[in-house]
Amino acid sequence: MKLSRSHAIPLLWSLLFPAVGVGVYFLIYWNWSSLPEPVLITEEVSDQPVFVAERAHSLLRQLTSKGPRVVGSSTNEVLTVNFLLDTINQIARDADPSNLVSVEVQDASGSMLYYSETYPMTSFYRDVQNVVATVRKRSDSQFSGRYLLLNSHFDTVITSSGAGDDGTMVVVMLEVLKQISRLNLDLKHGLIFLFNGCEENTLQGSHGFVTGHSLANNVSAFLNLDIASNTGREIMFQSGPNYPFLMQYYQKFAKRPYANSVGEEVFQLGLVPSGTDYEVFTQFGNWPGMDFALSSYGYLYHTKYDALSSISPGTLQHIGDNLLPIAIALAKANELNNISEHELSAATFFDYLHLFEISYDRTLTYVINCLVAVVGLILIIVTIVMMVKMEGAKLPKILLECGITLIVQTVAILLGAGVTIAIASILDAANRSMSWYTSNWLIFGLYFVPFILCLTIVPWLYIRYRKVSYLNNQGRVLLFLHSQCLIFIALLLTLTVAEIRSGYLLLFPVIFHSLSTIVNIFLKFKLNHWIYVQVIGQIIPMVYFCALSITVFTVFIPLTGRGDPGANPDFMMALFSILMSLLLFGLLIPLVVLLPKIRYFNTLLALFFLCNVIVAFTPVGFPFREATTPQRYYIFHQARRIFNADGSARLSTNNFFVYSMDRHTRRLLAQEVPIWEQSQPISDFCEQDLYCGFPFYNNRYHRYREHSFWLPAKSEPTFPEPVRLQLLEKQDISPNHRRYSFSLEGPTLMGLYVSPHQGNNLTRWSFSNSILPGGTPWRGQPVYYVNLIQAKTPSPLLFTLQIRTSSTLQPDVTTLRLNIVGNYMHHEEAHTSEFRQLIELMPPYMHTVAYPSYLESREF
Repeated sequence: MKLSRSHAIPLLWSLLFPAVGVGVYFLIYWNWSSLPEPVLITEEVSDQPVFVAERAHSLLRQLTSKGPRVVGSSTNEVLTVNFLLDTINQIARDADPSNLVSVEVQDASGSMLYYSETYPMTSFYRDVQNVVATVRKRSDSQFSGRYLLLNSHFDTVITSSGAGDDGTMVVVMLEVLKQISRLNLDLKHGLIFLFNGCEENTLQGSHGFVTGHSLANNVSAFLNLDIASNTGREIMFQSGPNYPFLMQYYQKFAKRPYANSVGEEVFQLGLVPSGTDYEVFTQFGNWPGMDFALSSYGYLYHTKYDALSSISPGTLQHIGDNLLPIAIALAKANELNNISEHELSAATFFDYLHLFEISYDRTLTYVINCLVAVVGLILIIVTIVMMVKMEGAKLPKILLECGITLIVQTVAILLGAGVTIAIASILDAANRSMSWYTSNWLIFGLYFVPFILCLTIVPWLYIRYRKVSYLNNQGRVLLFLHSQCLIFIALLLTLTVAEIRSGYLLLFPVIFHSLSTIVNIFLKFKLNHWIYVQVIGQIIPMVYFCALSITVFTVFIPLTGRGDPGANPDFMMALFSILMSLLLFGLLIPLVVLLPKIRYFNTLLALFFLCNVIVAFTPVGFPFREATTPQRYYIFHQARRIFNADGSARLSTNNFFVYSMDRHTRRLLAQEVPIWEQSQPISDFCEQDLYCGFPFYNNRYHRYREHSFWLPAKSEPTFPEPVRLQLLEKQDISPNHRRYSFSLEGPTLMGLYVSPHQGNNLTRWSFSNSILPGGTPWRGQPVYYVNLIQAKTPSPLLFTLQIRTSSTLQPDVTTLRLNIVGNYMHHEEAHTSEFRQLIELMPPYMHTVAYPSYLESREF
């Protein structure tokens, strides 16, 4: 049958297709959120390694009962270390005689450089504690001398008992250690279980192991285990780099795979505001590895709600079922004998509904992407030739119609994107951004629907008002489908040339559209039947993108609650909605033009959008809820002491300081706690004083200075370990070089800011062998920042600074401004009554991190 007959889609099918789509989504969500039944201790098999979630959960209960494990606190440095030692020693006693299990506590000290264009950091640490357990074959003849490293951290942020971050991975590692050590598994290599005691600050624990432990030189590969949420499945989101054999092992041995290249590239672009020890192991150890984390619904991450009740045994079982066989397989892998021989290129990888994993190297990525693109183009050309032959139309006319259709489809996409972004701007201007933070389903109505509406209306208007005698509506809709496929092909080739592995996403629509086209070519595009083939052909891609969209939104929605307060988070959601709409429906939406009553469809979409807008302005659209989706606040009781060059005090004041974490921080705080209506922005001080003259937790707090604010305090903070900075010696070692020697005492966590005066340069210091370029300047001069941490009982720190001047030094002329910051995180007993009363005024949906801090600023 020729394409020249024009028929609409039967009404029954037009209702059935959306219903099936909704059903598919809920089935995918069920599959995505389902977890395995936890294995009980009574079900443990005597001769096979089986991860036992019940035992791991019991260990987690013991670990979290100790409260927050902040670096430097006795809970972290004594109680938790002893807990780990006792547990591992018991595992060693129960080990198979063929295995040698040992454990030690490493005291690590050193310095680490963090490169950044705006806020570089030198991290200087002393006496950080790592608990290091090893298991290997007792006989040297059965042991290769190489190790696989498994890493997690046992320290937590303030207020959190860290059941998720990173207690979950700590107990998973303990159970994996037990299962491997209790059996004779004929392992070729040893395994190191690194429980590092300082990750939350700036990853010092892992760095201390890499640079200071005797076994570091024997590590061939690693598995890093971290947490950014409290539920669901762990995702393997970084692999390598450039060691695709790791993905082959993951593909073969992960029981329920969950990994894709998109996560890796998004994380490495810095779109996720956090880092992991993976960076330390790859950069400083030059080791290949894999990075695992829980990442979905991270609302409770780094809050007091990150408690035992938030971690299900099913989650532990899922992690253990994947990790245990991977660890065993890698401990037997020949590749670990000489790891450098297996460096190739980064792999493209993804799973399909957690059923199986697909991975392939860069060369195959080029081949597959280009081959798919070429085949897709050929099939489009074949279809056009068929139209010419079947309709008897002139080729130039068909080509002209193809060109115009491509332009119209592109305009529809751009218009839809513009409308969607505009909606995000309007909602933000009306103070209704993040209305989807708790009520996630609002995203579909607010951003998916307007974009879909534009993709529907524009082709419909074009087909309705531009009459073409040589093609019917179904033929013209087919051209719209091919135009969308052509856009996908162009994007696929662009991403391939740019070596962006996430381009594999475009393989799904192009491959399955091409397969549908092949079938329809054989059917000669039989009227109506070709539509059903097209719809059926998009089921597999739609299923995949449903799962991907769930992952994307459950990961990134919670991140907007701890992101850039100056950015409109609705822009991110709008952009994700545009992308996911195209991938999900791009090769289906043009078929809507064939509906018998399309105006009813468009009207229904418009009404659905308006209903969602109305809901966004109701309490349902309020972003935050107590205990489930809390709003985050960082409030500090600060003492600021700023001195003139002659040593006299220029400023001595006490205040409360708020560091903004989201778009609504200041407005909601003033609304809920009226005293904050009197607050002032700290930016007023940023020109006058080095980094605004406030004791920032670290130099990166300066980035959001325009959104931070303060309030005068009546009481002076109490500091159990007061900061004491003493100039020991000032020595002019040459006419234009001066060396300062200092002694510094204070709390566990301190910060040091150094800014040379005009005409002076910092040339050397005792914190590291080299000095990073200065960060965001103050008064035109670079600012150098040192993050100082002393995990055990702090003792006086001696350090030196060397300054070079552009002219001859004068005895009484100062050369630099020095800021010392003290952070008193684990000293709740030192909170003043005024500070406590202020915190008690916070409404239940606001989760507050509160502690005192101190600034002393001097010229030398």
